[in-house]
Amino acid sequence: MTITVDESRIRELIRQSHSKRIVFNAPDGLLKITRELGDSLEKEFPGLKSIVISDPTYGSCDTVDVDAQRLGGDIAFHIGHNVTVQKFGKITYSIDAYDDVNFDTVATKASKLFRELGFSRVGLVTFAQHLGEIQHVRKIFEDNNFQVVIGNGMGQLHDGQIFGCEFYPAYNTRDKVDVMALLGQSMFHAVGLALSTAKPTFVLDPYANEIEDVQKTADERLKKSILSIYKARDAENFGVIIGLKEGQIMTEQSIKIKDKLESLGKRAQLIALREVTSDRLNAMTDIEAFVQTGCPRISVDGYTFSKPVLSVPQTDALINLLSGKEIEADIFVRRNWL
Repeated sequence: MTITVDESRIRELIRQSHSKRIVFNAPDGLLKITRELGDSLEKEFPGLKSIVISDPTYGSCDTVDVDAQRLGGDIAFHIGHNVTVQKFGKITYSIDAYDDVNFDTVATKASKLFRELGFSRVGLVTFAQHLGEIQHVRKIFEDNNFQVVIGNGMGQLHDGQIFGCEFYPAYNTRDKVDVMALLGQSMFHAVGLALSTAKPTFVLDPYANEIEDVQKTADERLKKSILSIYKARDAENFGVIIGLKEGQIMTEQSIKIKDKLESLGKRAQLIALREVTSDRLNAMTDIEAFVQTGCPRISVDGYTFSKPVLSVPQTDALINLLSGKEIEADIFVRRNWL
């Protein structure tokens, strides 16, 4: 099992741009590889300096183009989120990374389990590092007489790929399948997949060769999310948070939410934050509840807040509740949660 970064593209871009200072950012699991790569490139290109921004990065919404320029970077590389977009901002390029882990055993086990459960149509879904395996796993299921559906990509997403907040290939094919199979060891992606499609969803973990039903976890997240909406209903003073990360700045959407809450008799103040943490929110003692348009997973995935902090889908449900409508159980069944 080896993570492979597209180093040849990095080298090509350095040569083309005649860069003398390069900047990297990467998710935590790829930081060691990225630092080692930076050291290697400094030896390979005389006079080159490499800077690794080691703040966490959670997706293509969390790039550091402005920071890279402030550091004097000639070019920057965002590693490992494997999107269709080649460039972010002025100097940042997306660089793919892939995991060569083998899915043969776990896919064969899943085919037996799905047959026992009465499924015949399988939706195959994955995230960045395993995109290279999706067609191989498709063949395994088809050889076991399953109908396999891989949804078309949209926006930044490749065919069959999901983010933690965007689910187009899965959502658009949900009526054509009986079950969703997520390739890779990620409960984070699996919960989003289950909630956005309302389909039985299983993680196919190639490292442990295990298959996990995520329905219980997804149901728990949904219940907590709905409870937060009801708690927010009683608040009079809201903070509407605009994310400051480069791909999360939704100012106009936040203003519309503020205006809608005020039209329903609430007070609402616009607030900008890069990191939405309990400590930062607790410092605003006069605000009783928050809504945020940055990362929806902050509001869904078990973060501990002493006050309600709602994502956009939850905020839509809150506005309906305040308008006299009931909350439906399908609040997260949508193409994206932004």
